[in-house]
Amino acid sequence: MSVYRLFNRSYRDYVHDNETLRTLNIIILSVAVGMLLFSIQGGVAFVGYASALGAGEFAFGLISALPILAGLLQLFVSFLAVKTGKFKRMFLIGGIIQRISWIVIAFIPYILPVGESRLWLLIVLVTLAAMAGSFVHISHMTLMGSVIPIEVRGRYITARQKVCTAVSLVVGLGVAFTLDGMQGFLGYTIVFAIGGVAGLIDILMYAGIKFSIIPNKPEGFSLMQGMKACFTSPVTRNYLLFWMFWHFAINISAPFFNKYAIDRLELSYTSIIIFGQIVSQTLALAVISRWGVFLDKYGSVPMMTISATVSTLGGFVWLFAVPGSILPLFLFNFLGGLFWCANEACMVNMQLSHTPSTGRPAALAVYTVFTSVAAAIALICGGALLETLSPVMENLDFTFMGTPFDNYKLVFCIAAVLRFVVIGVFLPRVWNEKGMTLKESYSKVYNDAKARVEYEFSRLKLLKKTK
Repeated sequence: MSVYRLFNRSYRDYVHDNETLRTLNIIILSVAVGMLLFSIQGGVAFVGYASALGAGEFAFGLISALPILAGLLQLFVSFLAVKTGKFKRMFLIGGIIQRISWIVIAFIPYILPVGESRLWLLIVLVTLAAMAGSFVHISHMTLMGSVIPIEVRGRYITARQKVCTAVSLVVGLGVAFTLDGMQGFLGYTIVFAIGGVAGLIDILMYAGIKFSIIPNKPEGFSLMQGMKACFTSPVTRNYLLFWMFWHFAINISAPFFNKYAIDRLELSYTSIIIFGQIVSQTLALAVISRWGVFLDKYGSVPMMTISATVSTLGGFVWLFAVPGSILPLFLFNFLGGLFWCANEACMVNMQLSHTPSTGRPAALAVYTVFTSVAAAIALICGGALLETLSPVMENLDFTFMGTPFDNYKLVFCIAAVLRFVVIGVFLPRVWNEKGMTLKESYSKVYNDAKARVEYEFSRLKLLKKTK
């Protein structure tokens, strides 16, 4: 099978224009290369690197929050995008600056051999990378929205995500072996330098793409009009509110799972990546295409409800974690692999379906502002809660079913409760792009699943009779 067919096999029958198909394939291939960076900067390697540079719980939360707040720059970026229409140029320039920043991050221990200034340099560079990423996100989502055929959007998004997951899986193993096999900062430098160079190649691959249908600057349209439309339209407003509160509920705890596994459970990088990242991504590879079909068939809201509910329930397995235990990590990522993978697919699908094509840059900027502020506040709150509750929980010496109940487990429980509140209150208000109510969607999901089970049973009975 050719590489061309490998990357477009899940959606090629629905795309009849060869130039569009070629563009879609290059985007997936470039993202696969770029995942060498993104799977490193967003994973256990960055957690360990920040800790090695001297970051505690609160400092780690702050390091994670400041780059997210840099996303507020997207208001200016969206204005610039609407004003100039130079989406591709903004994407390339922002991407190059972002990737070079991560290459420099790799050499922080050698640029500043000692002192707390290392941590400040890390904060500055990560924030700079995030600011440049604002240009990348706005322009990239606009370009994707203009080139992906709407009838194949779910399949394409999940095909792209499937390739990213496969690459991240392989990269995760390489990172684990490198970090566990090398002492000091050398392993981190090698990992982040390779990731930065790969990310740079990813961006440069777009230089040769001709986006023949880049959206033109609309006549008489202003950024303020686009932002105002986000709040006057119930479709966009409810979608924004849900994702804002969802990002808050997620980020209270999500960045601290790996830190907990490293600092409290005392697990090796290899164990965390194999029983965490590898398990999760292997299962995601097996099911993500099916989630794409479900998205195209039922819409984002029912799929997000199912995905978010089950993956949130999975967070309670951390209550049984003790130093050296791998089972909670495995179970958490087992459920995450099956269900959490739909979260990103639903998010990207909603960003394209719940924002108007004319004012998409403004709508995406407002989305980023909402979610960035919520995530940043959550990260700072999470870090502050962990440090504040640490002595309190130590003095209480409380246990849950025979296992110590520490400050991390309490924060994980708080986050789970918040997620259920958001799922129950805000998600039902979000418009489902398939035109069905939530009740109708669930009824259709149930009837289709029932028909599928009956069909499989009838096939089994037929096979038994023929034998």
